[in-house]
Amino acid sequence: MTINQIMSKPGCWLGGGGPLSDIVISSRIRLARNVNGFPFLSRATHTQRSELAGFLRERLESSSFRPDFTYIDVDSLDELGCQVLVERHLVSRQLVEAKGARGVSVSENQNTVVMVNEEDHLRMHVVRAGMQLDEIWSAIDKLDDAIESQVDYAFHPRYGYLTACPT
Repeated sequence: MTINQIMSKPGCWLGGGGPLSDIVISSRIRLARNVNGFPFLSRATHTQRSELAGFLRERLESSSFRPDFTYIDVDSLDELGCQVLVERHLVSRQLVEAKGARGVSVSENQNTVVMVNEEDHLRMHVVRAGMQLDEIWSAIDKLDDAIESQVDYAFHPRYGYLTACPT
């Protein structure tokens, strides 16, 4: 999938519909994860960010969910490409305005996204039209498990998953 394909085909969640769509436009769940052995991005050097992006891209492209996803190097996009990703809520403005190696893996239907090197090493989200929190949780939990099977997440027994983002 290219930026042109994203522009020509809106995400399925943008069309409305879904349970309780007269009240709820869409529902989204986000997870943030960091990779054990790499510094948090606020402490990482340019070289470490590049190594991390390459490491994560390899894992994302070989993951079990991969056939439905396309990886996009955000740092190689022009201004229009970045604007499309932000306007479609596929990436954050923080990701496109950051410097250095960063990317995003987007599902074909644009309802599942994994950002690389945003505020945390990985920021994933799943969105659906209407009120579908149970379905979204199931989808993001499977995605998280698929990635975690290939990536050693930074985790503390008392504090849980270690993230830079307090939310």
